[in-house]
Amino acid sequence: MPKSREDNTVDPRSVTDKRILEEYSREEVEAWRREAVERHQRWMEVMHNQYGKD
Repeated sequence: MPKSREDNTVDPRSVTDKRILEEYSREEVEAWRREAVERHQRWMEVMHNQYGKD
């Protein structure tokens, strides 16, 4: 997360694609996106699992 210029607190605003691509390669960013989608899909599978809900 980006740090604010005024102090050392974390800036809660989102980071734009343009800013990320200035620091990281497009391949790295795409790999992070794929990983995020995969983890989200796995989490949703867990959330919809009926095991133990009886």
